[in-house]
Amino acid sequence: MSCSCTKPDRYQAIADWAGVPVQYITSQTQLDGLGAKAWPADGASLISTLAELCGCLIPGGVWELWGKVEDIDDYLDRH
Repeated sequence: MSCSCTKPDRYQAIADWAGVPVQYITSQTQLDGLGAKAWPADGASLISTLAELCGCLIPGGVWELWGKVEDIDDYLDRH
């Protein structure tokens, strides 16, 4: 099952999760500490949102290792 979603949609989902303006989100944005969220401890809700938005499965062992938004982009663009 391939992931199909646009980068602007992903960045909006990340911003919504963190409670920050979408303008703050770039590929180099660190996930841990974004909007006072702890990564990966607080990440499950974002991953659920992205999986639904993009129509694909994102395994726990994969996303728990991500450090910045670029890691999300790389995974979703490859799958």
